[in-house]
Amino acid sequence: MASLSAPFGEQTVADVMLGQPKTLPAGATVGDARRVLHDDHVQLLLLAEGRRFRGAIAEIPADADDDAPAARWAQAAPATIGPDEPASVGFERAKENPQRRIVVVDEDENLLGLLCLKASLTGFCGRPPER
Repeated sequence: MASLSAPFGEQTVADVMLGQPKTLPAGATVGDARRVLHDDHVQLLLLAEGRRFRGAIAEIPADADDDAPAARWAQAAPATIGPDEPASVGFERAKENPQRRIVVVDEDENLLGLLCLKASLTGFCGRPPER
């Protein structure tokens, strides 16, 4: 598996993030979350209340009740990053994350996007491989 080690120049996290990640309302149920997480491309489901980031879910136990609040299975401390951080910093942090995802938030914890690495570690999701 090739790994990207080239610099990203002057690009910031805001330049390379997904601006419309998969998101559900903070009050979503387990059944709602399962439907989204069923997509193989969704490694991390984000919960939001308006613009405010409320949680990230990577997996839900098989025996969880579909009517239970999905937030119960939100990560205790999901990885976050600011939009003005260098893309190279975001790449290194996402590479160390089990889901290869970092939530992009502003200083008020408003959800701005999702930093997502391809499984091949050759670049960011939705972008051509870096050369």
